[in-house]
Amino acid sequence: MNHTIQAEGYGIRLRPVRIEDSAFIVWLRNLEHARGRIGDSAADAADQEAWLKRYFQRDGDYYFIVETPGKIPVGTYGIYNHEGSIAESGRWVIRPEVRAAIPSLLVAFDEIAFGVLNLAQIRGSTVSTNHPALSVNAKFGFRRTHIEKSAQIIGGTPVDLVHFLLEKKDWPPARDRLLPLARLAERQILEWEAANLVK
Repeated sequence: MNHTIQAEGYGIRLRPVRIEDSAFIVWLRNLEHARGRIGDSAADAADQEAWLKRYFQRDGDYYFIVETPGKIPVGTYGIYNHEGSIAESGRWVIRPEVRAAIPSLLVAFDEIAFGVLNLAQIRGSTVSTNHPALSVNAKFGFRRTHIEKSAQIIGGTPVDLVHFLLEKKDWPPARDRLLPLARLAERQILEWEAANLVK
């Protein structure tokens, strides 16, 4: 089990999740923009701690906190079900007031997925009503493979999942298109951090 991978760039750092992140994860996953658009979350910090303890025993599962250089947590991201050269991308939730979405995925794919883990493919799925995530997936070069009807129950309601695939060979052109957006976001993240560190 390797839960020590980390990477940084464009105003953010992805560092391995820790037990003490439990309260932040519960708070983040229950924000308005996340509810109903991701899988059901732990009810409280104690439940999240129990989930993390199980996570620390799993192979092929990497869960990260996205944070600013000054260590303000702004999101989460995960790469899991890693087998051979394929893994799934998910658990991606970013605080809506921080422009860390594109930087966090750019670093995750560049440095971790296609770097350290040397993946050939990243797979993912998104709730069909999660339009911001669907838009980001398209920007990152994912292609839709199929829609799975009533694939998951979230908050007691069946939801459709859109499945995606990104192959390593398709990543460089997508990356080149995203770099200017990541550099702009980096400036905005650092400005946000400066304003929030003094509070």
